[in-house]
Amino acid sequence: MNVGEYGIAFNLNVSYNISAFTTLTLNITRPDATTITRTGADVTAPATPLVTSLGTFAASEYAKYYFQSGDLSQAGQYTARLTFDNTASVPPLHLVSDIASFTVNV
Repeated sequence: MNVGEYGIAFNLNVSYNISAFTTLTLNITRPDATTITRTGADVTAPATPLVTSLGTFAASEYAKYYFQSGDLSQAGQYTARLTFDNTASVPPLHLVSDIASFTVNV
């Protein structure tokens, strides 16, 4: 990916069925440590498997987000982490994914 690009899908595998979770929140940290937070309709848990160069992500076990204009505003190392909440479960669940990293080029 390159600075200024958008409309590119970002897929984060969590290896846990997140289809029933009431809130998915993706936190992306830029190289200068500023954070982008995306939630709601912007972050989904697709019900179809996804074949990637890293392997196959199982249906409902990865989050998909499309970068928006301005998200990739800096060159360097970014990190991303998903939090997923299910307030309807007993007890309520609040889970946090491992950290993923990716590079944005000039």
